[in-house]
Amino acid sequence: MKLYFKILFCFSATFFLLQDVYAQKGDKIELIQAEELEGIEIDGLPVRKLRGNVIFKQDDVLMYCDSAYQYTKRNSIDAFGNVRINQRDTVQLTGDKLFYDGNTRKARVRDNVTLRDPQMTLTTDKLDYDLNTKIAYYMEGGHIVDGPTTLKSKKGHYNTNTKLFRFRDDVVVNNPEENFVLESDTLHYSTATKIATFFGPSTITSDDGTIFAHEGTYNTITAEYDFAKQAEVKTEEYTILGDKIHHDEKADVTIINGNVKLQSPNDSIIIESDHARHWGKQGLAKVYGNVLLKQYSEKDTLFLTADTLISIDKKDNPDKKLIAYPKSKIWRSDLQTKADSLVYDFADSIIYFYNDPVLWSEKNQISGDSIRLLMVNNNPDKMYVNNNSFIVSQDTIENFNQIKGRNMTAFFVDKKVNKVLVNGNAESIYYAIEEEKNKTTGMNKSLCSDMRIMFNSDNKLHTISFLANPNASFIPPHEIKEPETRLKGFKWRKEERPSREEVVGVRIQQNQVVFVPAPSPVSDKDAGGIDQVKAIEVLE
Repeated sequence: MKLYFKILFCFSATFFLLQDVYAQKGDKIELIQAEELEGIEIDGLPVRKLRGNVIFKQDDVLMYCDSAYQYTKRNSIDAFGNVRINQRDTVQLTGDKLFYDGNTRKARVRDNVTLRDPQMTLTTDKLDYDLNTKIAYYMEGGHIVDGPTTLKSKKGHYNTNTKLFRFRDDVVVNNPEENFVLESDTLHYSTATKIATFFGPSTITSDDGTIFAHEGTYNTITAEYDFAKQAEVKTEEYTILGDKIHHDEKADVTIINGNVKLQSPNDSIIIESDHARHWGKQGLAKVYGNVLLKQYSEKDTLFLTADTLISIDKKDNPDKKLIAYPKSKIWRSDLQTKADSLVYDFADSIIYFYNDPVLWSEKNQISGDSIRLLMVNNNPDKMYVNNNSFIVSQDTIENFNQIKGRNMTAFFVDKKVNKVLVNGNAESIYYAIEEEKNKTTGMNKSLCSDMRIMFNSDNKLHTISFLANPNASFIPPHEIKEPETRLKGFKWRKEERPSREEVVGVRIQQNQVVFVPAPSPVSDKDAGGIDQVKAIEVLE
């Protein structure tokens, strides 16, 4: 029987080789092996019907199957069962069925299709492969495994030369090692560089939160993202938006450039700037360039601006702080401040002002070497002014009432100064006014160790109590001399009082985005402008 098949095979092979003379030009598909060969005709064309360990060869390609029809005149084959295509041992394509055109060198593989190369494995039910361009196409869903990363989409093609995938429709990239999922409509992925590039609206989900972006890249090896257009990072605590965002998942470092917006719903805060950096493991964030902070409350909004803001918010430490420096300014309808630097302690709701701070409340100007303001329900409750403390207010006929001392404590009621306690070297100048005639009736000048000043509801002086060693005098109008109208250290700083337009108008839309170098931890230079002793206390 074996001898019969060998004779039949040789006879048939000779017959069909003669037929090849009339075939189309091009590299012929060579029959290398088959256990059975039968010559038949289909639609008037000579066909080889082959069974058993069938092997074909064309140039650098070997094709294997259980059975096949070889159309020698058309230079094509239809193969069935355990189909396998090897191209230079770099690409292996398997499936249940193969329809191959030797003239165009295009293969259509169907059912249980698997494409493997040294980089990845692709599975699908329908795949077309061009052996000339070495590009594989699928149109009805594909699944790719590349190390720990898996990718799937409805449509896609893979260039086995460039190792580049192009995916379309319902694209999903999953990296379980990083607990990361990327969903997009269009995505390119290189199995050589392990970088995914996505186009159009995309969503990335990880343990840290969710990212929405329109364009960008993701490196599946280094777990680094680069978003090039209108990106948004959203976590349980905050939301970050920016034109361009770079995020290093492993280092937990984020760099944002262009139209930056950070939102903290828990603190009712929005921060806008040109640039921002976030060090997640350190619990640090730095924003700079046209910085504006907005803190909302039911009845009012606080606006803060400075050259730089630093947020300290460590997960294992409740001591949350916000540092603004230099040239910090605050505007709210009932409160305005100016200082070189300030620190907001969220735990205690206290704002610390350093380096020549000035605070304005209604008609009062308050200054000192440093100021500490306690907020309750986002409203001023108590204020401590340390060293060289000074309060100035101007009355209706432009006289300057003044209080001076070593330290002061001011108490607020309904957002207005209600009481001031002066401790140490207390001095005051207050003018008596006959309101009906709108003229000064005299000037009260006092000096004592400690003093208590009470104000009425319209912010006017009500009483002054001298608590220790008082020395007071009343000077009639005709005896008031200019040098005596100013306490030592007096300075009226009306021109420095921030306006809403000045603070809120700090945001300038940039037409071009300037990129910054890779981030480094907050250095001593970053803390410049903050009082050195206080800065150490805050940063520790």
